[in-house]
Order: sequence, then C-alpha cells, then structure tokens
Amino acid sequence: MQHNIKQKGFAYSIRPITLDDAQFIIDVRLEDEERNKYVHKISPDVNLQINWLNKYFQTPDDYYFVIENNLTGEKEGLISIYNIKDNVAEWGRWVVKKGSMAAIESVDLVYKVAFEKLGLDELYTKTIENNTSVVSFHSSINAKLRQTLVNEVELENVKYNVVEQFVDKEHYFSNVKNLLEEKALKIFQRNLKVSLGGFEFHHIGVATKDIEKEFKSYAMLGYSKEDKFDEDLNQGVKGLFITAKNQPRLELLENLENSTTLDFWLNQGVKMYHFGYLVKYIEKAFDVFTTKLRAKIISPMKESTYFGKRICFLMMNNMFMIELIEE
Repeated sequence: MQHNIKQKGFAYSIRPITLDDAQFIIDVRLEDEERNKYVHKISPDVNLQINWLNKYFQTPDDYYFVIENNLTGEKEGLISIYNIKDNVAEWGRWVVKKGSMAAIESVDLVYKVAFEKLGLDELYTKTIENNTSVVSFHSSINAKLRQTLVNEVELENVKYNVVEQFVDKEHYFSNVKNLLEEKALKIFQRNLKVSLGGFEFHHIGVATKDIEKEFKSYAMLGYSKEDKFDEDLNQGVKGLFITAKNQPRLELLENLENSTTLDFWLNQGVKMYHFGYLVKYIEKAFDVFTTKLRAKIISPMKESTYFGKRICFLMMNNMFMIELIEE
C-alpha cells in the first residue's frame, strides 16, 4: 500500500518504497544467487517489477520499505510488514546487499514501526528450515519459536518445512529492544569509521582559568605534561596536553589575554567541555556530522597552531561538543 511511514535508527533508516526503486529491488534480489536461493525468484525485467509495485500500492495493510544507510544515503536492502490480521502481522521480503551491515538494525526498525506506529501486538516470520543462518539469527535476537510447518513452501518444485518464530510487543520491549539497539550502535560506530576513513579519540578539552594551577590537581592523579602551545590566535587560547597511564589524554586550555573563548564554559562551571577526534578526511567528516547527524557548527574550520592542520568544533543534538582534527 502507499504509506508515508519512516523510521530512523543509528546507522540505518527505512522509508516507503517507490516506483523509482524497481531496479534496485531486482539488483538486490538477484545479486547473490546462493544467498537468495530460499527467496522466491523474480524476473530481471524492470517493467514486470513496476507492474508488481503498482499492484502492491493497491494492497491494504502491506508496508514495504527500503533500508538506507544514514551516513551515505545508499540503499542497502528491503523489508516488509504484511498479512495483518487481528493485530498480528508477518514480516519478510527481507534482503540486504552483500557486505551490508543493515540486517540487525533493519529488523529493529521494523519492530519499532509495528509496535510504536502501527500499534500491532505481534510480528512473526516464516523461514525455510534449511535456511539455518536466518533461523539462527532470529533465535539470537530472542525471537520465540512457535512451530515448524511441514511442506509449507514450494520453490523450484521442491517443498520445504517452514520455521515460524515471533516477537510480541511485551517481549520486544523487555527482551529484544535493548539487545538490538546495542548491536545497532556498534554497527553505527563501525560505519562511521569506514565513512570517515578513521575516527580516533585524541583528547578531552578542559577549560581552565590557570593552566599551571589546574595541572597540579591532575598531577596528583598521575598525569604528566606531554606538550604545550603558548598561543593559538585563531582560537584565542593557549594549551597544555597531559597524559597518564590508562587515563584519557587531556588538553588544558586557558584564555589568551582579552580573549573570551572559554568564558561560557568557565561561567557555567563546566571543565571538560569537548572531546577531540582525529579524522583523515575532515571535509567529509564535517559534511557527515552537519548534514547527516545534524550537528551544529560552533566554530568553523580553521588552522590549528598546535596541530598545523585544520580543526572545527561541532555540537551534537545531545549538547555534546566534539572537535574534529585533521590528521
């Protein structure tokens, strides 16, 4: 059916399928014959796929989605909710591109749509018993086993048993949701590093009124001086990097004379006010954070006296400030 339901996750999102996705459906379904041998065959004729989609748009209670990568905007898979009856629905038509990490989060997004937007009580899947990797996947995310249906599906003149597994609303929120979200967050972190060509923690920035006075307190915790810069006119600060075994590197910062760069944080009583990260491609990183992750620009890209490369400061939606440092 034609719908406007979207759901955004950490690394991936799902959005309604359109006629423009017809060729993608064919490509992803036919991409890997071995991997998709337990999926109904489709024709490579795009016109036939368009005809199927037009029929789908007229089918009530059938929600077909494209899975997209939040960082790249690329399509990476397909997933659906259908056969809704008595507030229970089946989900399937699930396929992701070879090499994609979208599987785990796409399932979580479908559960969220089902239970939070459609108000369903249960989602179930029917997987061919021989497709052991998918049956195991559902078990690994705490889906419940309902039954095995004998000779339920016929593909290429061969009949297969089908394993029916399900997750009800209460079970999702108590036993599935946190598991999937934790895995999805790790996948986002991996995708972010791949997209940016690296994303390595470097330091925590600490606002101080007097660097040397502040350092004495950290020295008591095992910190020692690593390197310093006497002035960075572009930022209006001077700084000292300090390190300690098994503790994060800190950058103690102090306003230069007549500078107000750190005043906001000092007046708020906030010392550790930003995290610094090394990125290989700072312009790409800047674009990803500002356009894809909707971070606000606090300080635009400029040359750093200490690093001799470009840096910028961005504020995430949770008011967490990061510094991007060009490697």
